[in-house]
Amino acid sequence: MKLQYMGHSCFRIISEMGTTIVCDPFNSQMVGIDLPKIGCDVVTISHHHDDHDCLDSIKGNPAQLDGEISCLADDVVVDSFASFHDKQKGKLRGTNHVFRFVVDGISVVHMGDIGELNLQLVDQIAGCDVLLLPVGGTYTVDATDAKWYVDRVCPKIVVPMHYKTPMHNFEIDTVESFLHLFDDQDVVRHASETLVLNDVPTNQTTKVITLEIYQD
Repeated sequence: MKLQYMGHSCFRIISEMGTTIVCDPFNSQMVGIDLPKIGCDVVTISHHHDDHDCLDSIKGNPAQLDGEISCLADDVVVDSFASFHDKQKGKLRGTNHVFRFVVDGISVVHMGDIGELNLQLVDQIAGCDVLLLPVGGTYTVDATDAKWYVDRVCPKIVVPMHYKTPMHNFEIDTVESFLHLFDDQDVVRHASETLVLNDVPTNQTTKVITLEIYQD
């Protein structure tokens, strides 16, 4: 499995067989990061805000998944769970869907713009191999609340997303506030936009891996 960070909360997941899924494509002008034209078989949309639901950069006519679902996309198992974008049961920012993929036997969970602390959701995704987790606060959980999820879900790998970079047009926290909550030996600053996993991770403690942003 290949996991590529396209910036903000957008990832491209590619199975060994070549099935390609793009999560939460964003409006480049709104976010400030240039999202290149990319092709895929499936697009998942956690919620309908422009920084998570913009198909302008998607080539072709992929299947679009944007609600509670359980299905098979070629060799990839996809299911999703309803949640809220804020701590007031959606009164501020609406709903959010958390997507889980099983790719080449590896479970990957994309948290979208999770904004609440949800123990039922923890039970649904506990023990996943890779957790794609917003950490920037303001519109999502902040660093402390993101760590709350890590401590309870206990993934093998966490990839932070939805944090401030020099390119962003709006103010959220940087990734450093989240990274400082972990021991140095558990943080890996990966000098690439692509994480390749050939098998299920076997590390005993959670590793936090930051990825570079994909450049076409």
